[in-house]
Amino acid sequence: MHRFNPGHAHVLDSEWRRRVFPPEDVVGFALSAGVRRRTAVDVGAGTGYLTVPLARAFQRVYAIEASPKMAEILKRRIEDEKLDNVEVVITERPPDIGDFDLVVFSSVLHEMENPREYLRWAGKAFVLVAEWKKEPMPFGPPIHERLSPEDVIRLAGSLEVVRYRELPYHYLMLLKPKT
Repeated sequence: MHRFNPGHAHVLDSEWRRRVFPPEDVVGFALSAGVRRRTAVDVGAGTGYLTVPLARAFQRVYAIEASPKMAEILKRRIEDEKLDNVEVVITERPPDIGDFDLVVFSSVLHEMENPREYLRWAGKAFVLVAEWKKEPMPFGPPIHERLSPEDVIRLAGSLEVVRYRELPYHYLMLLKPKT
């Protein structure tokens, strides 16, 4: 299984990535669907690429990160940005954090051993999934490890798609609990 190398953390905040995967637009994609802005969870928060715009839009943000090295980078960024509404949680399992309004999985579901478990945990709220398109390109995770939109829908089980959008190298899906 492909795991992101913390030694490449600088790529996560590159100008190129901001052009092809603009963080404010990605967060805005979810917010425009009427998501309440109390608590957001950024699973696989990395360097805080989406954590920072989430923190500017929500009262509280939990930044979940499995890698202690990435969590240290994230904590420094939160300090540099002077954000006092973000809590970093280091874990590979769904954390016990109470209620939340939005859970974000950005290019991380394909790295998880059990993404279905995390999606079930998140399934009481809106869920924003951003994943690499399952097509050949010279970067990103191996194509055979990427998840298609159909894969995500199958894994999501009790969630339904509310919105879908394609970016140059990724797709965005906003899901919510089936009514």
